[in-house]
Amino acid sequence: MNKKVQSNSDETPYKWFWRALDDYLVKNSLKQTKQRKVIVQEFLAMNPHVDAEQLFERLRKMGYYFGLATVYRTLNLLKDANLVDQLAFSDGRSVFEVNTPDSHHDHLICTHCRKVVEFENEEIEKLQLKVAQHYGFSLESHRLDLFGRCPDCMPV
Repeated sequence: MNKKVQSNSDETPYKWFWRALDDYLVKNSLKQTKQRKVIVQEFLAMNPHVDAEQLFERLRKMGYYFGLATVYRTLNLLKDANLVDQLAFSDGRSVFEVNTPDSHHDHLICTHCRKVVEFENEEIEKLQLKVAQHYGFSLESHRLDLFGRCPDCMPV
């Protein structure tokens, strides 16, 4: 039931990701294992906000029997390589998303169904810079998560 592992060049939208991962592995004297490659491929194929358990279950259903610890180790390696961000939401859930270079977005998170919507808003970005400057800060990064109910979970 295992599907064939594709080569890095087959990952067109994520070519930059695979190159950066290969560079990180070489720099840190680590090998690109078949197991790691499968986990990364499936992570990239999933929803932009993936938790380790979801990825683990997806791999199981596909016929791969990696341990949950292996999935976590792989996601943490991607985080150490600065290729993914780990987001801890206030409901205690932790998800991983691709850290696309020169890109920024914020999140709307449904407190009922846990749906996550990414958005960009130039006015909010400008306001955050203005606030930081007002307090004498030089912003290096920031994150905005807004919590509420999505339209599907609104009471009728």
